[in-house]
Amino acid sequence: MTTANIPSSPRVFAVIAGGGTAGHIVPALAIAEQLVGGGRAPRSIAFVASQRSSDAQLLAGTEHPRLLLNVDGLQRSLRPGAVLRTMLAVPKMVVATARATRQLRRWQPRVVVSVGGFASEPAVRAAGALRIPVVVVSYDRHPGLATRRQARKAAAVAAAFAGSTLPGAVHTGAPVRSDVRQVARDADGTASERARAASIFGIDPARRIVVVMGGSLGSRVINDAIERFVQKHSARTDLAVLHLVGERYMSESSPSSAGAGLHYVRRARHDVMADVWQIADVVVCRAGASTIAELVTVGCAALIIPWAQAADDHQRLNAHWLGANEAALVLEETDLELQFDRRLLAVIDDDAQRERLRAASRALGELNRSAAIGSLIESVAQ
Repeated sequence: MTTANIPSSPRVFAVIAGGGTAGHIVPALAIAEQLVGGGRAPRSIAFVASQRSSDAQLLAGTEHPRLLLNVDGLQRSLRPGAVLRTMLAVPKMVVATARATRQLRRWQPRVVVSVGGFASEPAVRAAGALRIPVVVVSYDRHPGLATRRQARKAAAVAAAFAGSTLPGAVHTGAPVRSDVRQVARDADGTASERARAASIFGIDPARRIVVVMGGSLGSRVINDAIERFVQKHSARTDLAVLHLVGERYMSESSPSSAGAGLHYVRRARHDVMADVWQIADVVVCRAGASTIAELVTVGCAALIIPWAQAADDHQRLNAHWLGANEAALVLEETDLELQFDRRLLAVIDDDAQRERLRAASRALGELNRSAAIGSLIESVAQ
């Protein structure tokens, strides 16, 4: 990477560390927005992330100084390719930590904020060496390995969920982008905002709209399930399905909607998630931390299908938190073929149940709509 990828900057206020997936960068950007909203200049908030394309794409166009590192995590598989990646991860981490240390010396931040994951490690290790206080942000029900390790020496821990077992955790809610926090689905102006957002996708806002998304990479099992649903219920003129399939699945064939009553719209992704949440009457989704945080912040009826292979089974824990609070329906991957249609139709066609789920979901997201994380970071920096 050339130095052109690290814009020159005066001393920064905070460095936000983490990346590798949209599930890390999106919360990181939400934290930056809270700090900017509190009066900090955008160029005083810097990022240390990975060189993966997801990080570069999501940070592109922002004013934040950044350092993108060639870093990788330990693999859980014993396949030859995975073993090689694990072997290379250690020297990569050593080099990345040295680069992060040099950059933090230049930036002289007052605080480093970790959003977890392997890409957060170089900056957190550099902060320890330079005696810069660290705030760890934990937004899963079951924190990941990096988060658990970093929390032991952190100046503060911001937890999305009450009752966190991390040392010294403060319940702040989860970091959510400001445009999503401002989505109003039950206030004056909702109809016009819904019409505006629906027009982006060419959808009639009078239809009941189902949004389907399988996380930043997409999900084959969810894609297959909704495509079977669309074919089976193609005669319904009251429904529209917005299907965010993921980049890697976009080239695959899609169910035909020619001449059908059901309106099916297929996109690889949509970067402005506030548009998606504005029109969603029902959401079918995974249970990644960012998705769950946005879901309860906005308040939407949902059928959640946790990813069975998620590390430490964290998606199932996230999903069952909603299920236990009667704020979503939860369906395991193993039950998709037999139960998907029935469970989804139960939400689509039952107005009372859809409203109960929506209200319970939004109640869980009250703290997410605040700026508690930004306030905690400011207090540590002082």
